[in-house]
Amino acid sequence: MQSPTLVSVTAFEDATDIMSTTDAIHDAEEQFEQGDTAAAFRTLVGEVERLQNENDQLQERVDDLEAQVDKLEEELDERPDVEWEGPNPKDLGITASETGNTVYPYAAIDDRTHEEDFDYLEERVRQLEDGEADVVVRGEFDGEELPIERKIAERRGGGDLSANKARATLIFPKFGGYAETRGGSQLVLSSSDVRTILTETTDRSDWPNETVKRAMMWTAKLTSPHDEKQDWDARDEENLLTLQTGRDGALELAADLDGFNEFYQRLEEAQE
Repeated sequence: MQSPTLVSVTAFEDATDIMSTTDAIHDAEEQFEQGDTAAAFRTLVGEVERLQNENDQLQERVDDLEAQVDKLEEELDERPDVEWEGPNPKDLGITASETGNTVYPYAAIDDRTHEEDFDYLEERVRQLEDGEADVVVRGEFDGEELPIERKIAERRGGGDLSANKARATLIFPKFGGYAETRGGSQLVLSSSDVRTILTETTDRSDWPNETVKRAMMWTAKLTSPHDEKQDWDARDEENLLTLQTGRDGALELAADLDGFNEFYQRLEEAQE
């Protein structure tokens, strides 16, 4: 909820903006009535340009805030969720945020009182916190899922993803349908096609270059074969989709044609 002061400032700014537009229209009317049509036209054009500039500045602020939110959510993603309704410590559960797997350390300790079992559980919790635990991933299929598949399953299940990860889950399923074959060995999706996909799959039509770039970067990173997040690199050629710079300097998402076909064949087999 906004504070009264912030509401007052916002209302004042809105009122000032409306007054400025009203004054410009009034000036244009007077100029037109005086027969100076060119001056009236310039006044209106100037006001439209001013409003457009304010809109552009607002969009830049929104994009900056989205980038900050992404960064914070990435940091939060690396932390396990701790659930405890209390007061019984046996109800304390630690859940890996990426996979959803949960351990109940105190319940297990209560059941296994031997010192060696306690040491094992303590190490298990440490591995879970550090993202090193060997746990089963609950994703969309029953195979070895890529991070993008888990994010798609999470979004479909109503999970709350960061803006760019959510956009990646919209881009990835459309890759095969929009990508063009290049050299008989690559599938390539241009940044303009990514913009088209985002426009078609959301209620937003204006997609700044930086926003498209971040969405493409996360689409590539989430197709990494590596388990550790710190090893995810958008330009890693081991990814299913790799971020690359085209000959015209624009960003592209590229995949090995045979590798991409094999990936989808494995998905089909996993669903049989």
